[in-house]
Formats: sequence, structure tokens, C-alpha cells
Amino acid sequence: MKYLKYKDKLDKCYSAVIMDVMDGMNVRVQCLNPSVKPLVPTMKTWGEAVTVYMEKVEEVPKKPFQLEMEVIDDLKEGQIIMAQCNAAELTAFWGGLLSNAAFGRKAAGAIMDGGCRDYREIVSLNFPVFCKGLTPYDSCGRMDGKERDIPIVCGGIKVYPGDLVYGDVDGVVVVPSDIADEVINRAWEKVRGENTVREELRAGAGLVKTFEKYGIL
Repeated sequence: MKYLKYKDKLDKCYSAVIMDVMDGMNVRVQCLNPSVKPLVPTMKTWGEAVTVYMEKVEEVPKKPFQLEMEVIDDLKEGQIIMAQCNAAELTAFWGGLLSNAAFGRKAAGAIMDGGCRDYREIVSLNFPVFCKGLTPYDSCGRMDGKERDIPIVCGGIKVYPGDLVYGDVDGVVVVPSDIADEVINRAWEKVRGENTVREELRAGAGLVKTFEKYGIL
């Protein structure tokens, strides 16, 4: 969808360089709490945020999972589900069957400040999932989808529908949609610059002189 036109650039970027660029633009607090991690370190994802707000409940609703299912059915290629999860204990917002459904719709991943389960199934599918931890607890009767496509706070960071989300082993960065194009292009230029610096450092160049030359570290 929204950011697929930048695929060649974004595939070669990483969360740290995206954040470096926003630091330079004085947009400095955009990383989810580090408790939100990929299921395995090699997982990496980027795409357009689709937001879900999960509310704490104490009884099984009449139509459990209804909003979550509708969101997944509406997913487009390159989109990422971003979920704010409110529950009394760590509860699985995400699991294996949802991953298969999202995979089938060519979604880019799922990121939540709640729990996940069905680790082996998700990892074997190689579908990128970022969460606070694993748990056998099902969400049914513990939390339920309240609203979708609204601003949420996930991992302590405000996320709006349509924002660019970039996640890898270093963390998850949220790029406001109104600056995403500029951030992507600047990040790509920084990646190219870092590659040059990396080569010179490996060849024995000094850090001080290299930093003076390129302003990259």
C-alpha cells in the first residue's frame, strides 16, 4: 500500500537510521518501549499502520474476536497491525491462526504491547510479530477489540493510522505519516553514507578524521 513504492530503500534501512533521521528533525521520542520485541531476532518489518484498541473485559463478549477478525479481513498488502492491549495480565492478542490469515492477505506484520502465543507456528511461517512476551492466555474474556482505525498508544508511543512503522531487533520506530517521505529519503542517504564510512574504517581510517569528513557515526 502506502509505502511499497519505497521498498528498495526501506528494505536496506534499519530502525536505528530511521530514528537518527528523526532526531535530526527534532522528532525525538518515537521508539516503542523496548519490552516490545520480535519473536526471533531476525524478524524485520516495515509498513503502514492499521490500529486496533483492545479494552480490558472480565466476561466473554457476545461476539468475541469480532473486531480483530474484521480488521484482518480488511488488511492490504504492506500493512501492519498495531495494537494497544489493555488487560489485567499479559494476554495473547495474537496467535498462529491470525498470523496465517494476515500472511494470506500479504500483511507486513503485527506489533502489540500485549502478548502472543503459538510461537512455533508463527516462526515457521516467518511472519514478523513483535510483542511484550509469550503467554498461553487467550484474549477471550480478558480483553476485546473496542475500536479500530483510531489513534492509539502502543508501547508508550502515539500511533496514527497510516503512520510508517519500522521494526527490527533494535526496536520499533513510528514515523508520522506527514514526514514519512522525507524521513525515508534521508534515511536512504544516511545508509549509503554509512556504507562508505564503514568501508573506510575497516581499511584503517581513524574515527575522528572520518567523522570530521562525513559527520556520520
